[in-house]
Amino acid sequence: MSKRKLIAKGLVTLSLFTQHFAWAQTTTTVKRPPQFVMFAFDGSYNNEVWQYSRDYTKLRKDAGVDTRFTFFINPVYFLSPENKTFYQPPGQRLILDGAGNEVATKNRGSAIGWGDDRRDISDRIDQMNAAYREGHEIGSHAVGHFDGGFRNKKWDLRWSEADWKSEFTQFYAILDRVFDLNGISKKESKGLLFRNEITGFRAPVLGVSPGLWPNLPKFGIQYDTSKLNFVNYWPQRNEFGTWNFPLAEVPEPGGARKWISMDYNFCVRDSARVLKEEPQTMQIMKRDKNGNTVKANKARDCLNEVSTAQKAQVKANMLSIYRSYFNNNYYGNRAPVHIGHHFSKWMSGAYMEAFFEFANEVCSKPEVKCGTYNELQAFMEKSSASEIEAYRKGTFAKLPRPKSASVARHLDLKIDMTSDANFMNISLAGRDAQMAGLKKFVTVGDVTKEIDGTIDLKDIREVSEAGQDALVRISVENRMNKEIATATYTVKAVGTQNEVVDSENVEGRWEQGHMAEAHRDDVDFTKGH
Repeated sequence: MSKRKLIAKGLVTLSLFTQHFAWAQTTTTVKRPPQFVMFAFDGSYNNEVWQYSRDYTKLRKDAGVDTRFTFFINPVYFLSPENKTFYQPPGQRLILDGAGNEVATKNRGSAIGWGDDRRDISDRIDQMNAAYREGHEIGSHAVGHFDGGFRNKKWDLRWSEADWKSEFTQFYAILDRVFDLNGISKKESKGLLFRNEITGFRAPVLGVSPGLWPNLPKFGIQYDTSKLNFVNYWPQRNEFGTWNFPLAEVPEPGGARKWISMDYNFCVRDSARVLKEEPQTMQIMKRDKNGNTVKANKARDCLNEVSTAQKAQVKANMLSIYRSYFNNNYYGNRAPVHIGHHFSKWMSGAYMEAFFEFANEVCSKPEVKCGTYNELQAFMEKSSASEIEAYRKGTFAKLPRPKSASVARHLDLKIDMTSDANFMNISLAGRDAQMAGLKKFVTVGDVTKEIDGTIDLKDIREVSEAGQDALVRISVENRMNKEIATATYTVKAVGTQNEVVDSENVEGRWEQGHMAEAHRDDVDFTKGH
């Protein structure tokens, strides 16, 4: 074949390839979707937070930035101590009997308290109606904030389909009776403006069971936000037709852990670090509403008040992780970003401040929609199956990622523990286990010390109460003295013949959902709600 013919044949082949490539692109590429960022609150107790969140979004609207929230409410805050027996919770919970044994007992009352009085409840109704009128969404967080998905090695207390039916029935019964139960006059002809507009649900403590799913469509619930998934997950419907809008497990930039995009889960992990570095935090005092001097922190698992330096560190960490989550999606496949917070000022308000600062940062960016879950659902339902699949794969023209939006690599590093009658043996595994400058520490109570990999159980007995369980926290710091990996184990029945080291890393629970304590009543600005 002559050189001229060879070139001509090559050009024809190239032309056919180019046409095929262009055809392939047009059939697999869709218009870039908007970046949905979903800001939501669980609970509904504190009327001051209702007002603040509404004022914030009105100010942002005046500045030309449309920002709206979804509020998942608990109707126990529509009941006062005088009429609280109207609610009879389903299910069971674990308690200790007189002999100290764990037993299951019927749920009673409320896991998160009640409304205060008629005035308080009336104000809450006004706040919710105003929020709905201003474009926010009201969803369901069940009634009494009990865990309908509890199961461990010994107990299975997951709610049945009948249990969930009872909870949803009572949810709407309280909404329908809120005015006559409390002797309150309706200020709106419809009473609760959002009564027939509740289409979303988030389970308390993210505790779900098989009995939940068939109930949701029966009560008009069209989407659920109780699950967890990867940061780049695009929503799907389950077998009952319910949309899955999950919170994210966000890989830690420069670290080895994953953080659920919810404030309480941050609080549990942050509290452990703060108490390692500043054990005196438990001695911080404050004035209660009656003017008495009391301890600001009643429990170690989620701190209310911390030092100024620790507050700054906690806030910076949350913002760093939220920014990483956003940038991964905004410059990636545009999967919705889900942020879930509570009406609480944990860590001296660090999380509340981070919530609104993050909203300030992202909601004014091009192609970002900080709207309600109803809006996300509407977008999903108007998108075709092929479009959603293209979004999932990211087969659209992405925005170029600037250097300022780059984040440190997530580390492949894991803490392993083995034990015998005398020692706990700690080792590191994963590709990054041999990083230079890594240091290991053990913390028991208020005592922290560096270790080479072996923990003598005698040391744990010396700083723990005999017969009680002791939490043993292992932390790994990098050369910059930043924690990058942690694990916490339980030594049960310390110092007795029944002493045993449990091999379960309890921090795994921190990556499963927010715990019941997320709404613990406390005498502070938010009463723990």
